[in-house]
Amino acid sequence: MKPGSLSILLPSSLAIDASDLRSKTLKIGQIARAASVFRVDRIVIYRDSDLDETEKIEKILRYAETPQYLRKYLFPLIDDLRYAGAIPPLKTPHHPVDAKNIEIGDVRVGVVVRVHENGSWVDIGLKRYAFLDVPLQKGGRVDVRIVSTKPLKAVPVRRDEITEYWGYSVTRTDSLSSAIGSGVRIATTRYGKIIDIDLLKELRERCAAEDVMIVFGAPHKGIVEIMNEERTPMSQFDYVLNTLPDQGAETVRVEEAVIATLAILNISFIDPFSSE
Repeated sequence: MKPGSLSILLPSSLAIDASDLRSKTLKIGQIARAASVFRVDRIVIYRDSDLDETEKIEKILRYAETPQYLRKYLFPLIDDLRYAGAIPPLKTPHHPVDAKNIEIGDVRVGVVVRVHENGSWVDIGLKRYAFLDVPLQKGGRVDVRIVSTKPLKAVPVRRDEITEYWGYSVTRTDSLSSAIGSGVRIATTRYGKIIDIDLLKELRERCAAEDVMIVFGAPHKGIVEIMNEERTPMSQFDYVLNTLPDQGAETVRVEEAVIATLAILNISFIDPFSSE
């Protein structure tokens, strides 16, 4: 059984070694892709004293997660997004490849472009706006389900009513320790326990239907050092794992650690050990 939710915690210094904005954007874009491939629900950026680029990282991650046809409404032209066009497309269910093809029952992400006392008009990526019978906040992002194509009408839908993967949210926090919540808390470090088949099976049982949080260290210091700086014990974590044992490179970049860790833990989440 899959986790109830999956969150990853990343340092605000994750792009500290990138020499320019384009390199930083590509690095952050890789994380957006990995988060989408492995169905991450939430990305949390915690402040690292080495470098605080929280705002930049958050903007680029949010931009990547937003369907292309809505970006003109939600993101003004700013310098931090100068190279955002280089981010690879996510191609998730809420980023439809054929945005013009619509059927009753389809769910789309939209932006409210016009409001009347009797309802709202929402841009969902078509040549015509979808009408909703409820007044909403103009400029707001909304998930809708199509109930009619002629005329084009929709109704708001809650995220928990959507069965497909519907992207990630991005939040920020002032420290790592303040971001560690409840559920199954996993730290990644070269000093952690190496994953084997037995541990994968244990993780599957432990993580089933739970809120799972995976924490990654910073480029110039690991989780142990960060937790020591914040005077918080490592016992806050349920698991401390080494997902890249016997690494051939001196250091592992944050985006590389994210991809490797999510790929390995995904084996537990998809239940390959079932006898069915």
